[in-house]
Amino acid sequence: MKKVFILIPALFIINLSFVYSASIDFSGRLKLFSSIFISKNLYGQYFSHDRGEFGFKRFETRLKMAGEISDNISYFIRFDAFSRPDASFNSTAFPEAGILGSPTQVEPFELSLYEGYVRINHFLSRNVDLTVGKQRIQWGTADKVNVVDNLNPIDFANFFTFDPDYFAERRPQIALNLEYYLSEISKFQLVWLLSRQYAPLPAGFTERLLSGEVTSRIHIDKERFLVKNTNFGLRLSTVLLNTDIGLSYYHGNYHLPVLYGYSALDVYSIDQFYRYPQKNVFGIDLSGEILSVGWWAEVAYVRPEKMSGFVEVPISVGRQFQIVKQEVPLFENGYIKYIIGGDYTIGIGNGLYINAQYLHGFFDEKNYSKKAENLFGFRKGMFFGEIEDYLIARAEYKILNEDLKISIGGIVEFASNETAIFYMPSLEYRALDYVIIQTGAFITTGKGLNTKFGVFKNDKLAFFLIKIDF
Repeated sequence: MKKVFILIPALFIINLSFVYSASIDFSGRLKLFSSIFISKNLYGQYFSHDRGEFGFKRFETRLKMAGEISDNISYFIRFDAFSRPDASFNSTAFPEAGILGSPTQVEPFELSLYEGYVRINHFLSRNVDLTVGKQRIQWGTADKVNVVDNLNPIDFANFFTFDPDYFAERRPQIALNLEYYLSEISKFQLVWLLSRQYAPLPAGFTERLLSGEVTSRIHIDKERFLVKNTNFGLRLSTVLLNTDIGLSYYHGNYHLPVLYGYSALDVYSIDQFYRYPQKNVFGIDLSGEILSVGWWAEVAYVRPEKMSGFVEVPISVGRQFQIVKQEVPLFENGYIKYIIGGDYTIGIGNGLYINAQYLHGFFDEKNYSKKAENLFGFRKGMFFGEIEDYLIARAEYKILNEDLKISIGGIVEFASNETAIFYMPSLEYRALDYVIIQTGAFITTGKGLNTKFGVFKNDKLAFFLIKIDF
């Protein structure tokens, strides 16, 4: 039924396009991605595998359609379909078909509306454009790892597929995007998001939280669907002294869950409490070019919602147990995230492209209070932990008439006094104008216990992908 509702707006737009437009721009992509573990790690923190075991397999079909209904009204729609060759079954159930005969377990298949919106130029005024629908609204000037790009949640699920096309990718959201052009170089933007935003989490995330020697239960606070619980953003952009400048404000929620409570009322179970707190983010982003060197910078001041965390534990007093509850502020003050970077092409052969960025604060990191750190164990070097610093860089060089691209990228993580390095070498070959073949690896070195990426040091991966654009 869900897929039927997804197809209804697409059929409506297709019908309108045939009625009002003689030209429809169809495009898309077919892509096969597969990764294989080249190391053995039977007791890993996040992955358990043997050498030569597949890490991830997926076939992706991307269909896009764009056109104009009139001179001032245009539309865009994109569907993503995913399938895999592995059947879904366990030792106690055969892979059965759906009630209508579709092979859902033998041939797992998913369909989603990635984007779908209508854009109205000169809405009520020649200087105003309005875009309505599910859309990707990017703020900031950095390369992928922006700190002011707050309107769209991170695709945390695909982050762990290690598909290079989805690194730090963000998900489009349903929004009203109003753009008022003050001049040829200045624009004011108002975005109203009709609900809270939540990042998709990897499959098995909840099960992992519940795993352990003690039975656990999870409680998630959910906001009611009220107008006051919707999110919005404002941005003013202009050009000054050959520098692109953007000032932004976002009022919304954290896109990833925040642990704020433990309750162990008996020795047999633990209750975990999570919520998606509110936050206000004030941002500035800059970009320009000096002597053929491109540069960019972003600074975000995050002011989190005032809330408390708690731990409840039973304490033996004589022959009885008493419940002791300790409460601490989860966040005490606002905090800053920033990124600064640049790129340059060195005149060697066809040109050696260099891109480097210094990041303070990954997308999952926050500045907790000292008391919350001590109570819950929040620290640097862990996912959903304290703010760290990173150096993110890559170099690219093309040969064979620029059909073969050799790349080496990496992330250096600075967690307290320890570091981890995440290497990403790859080869990309353009076999035909619309056919790309890519292979590469993900290799991590560093401390496994006290660094975020160091925990993957025994999860070395090689990947292969082929994509055809049409």
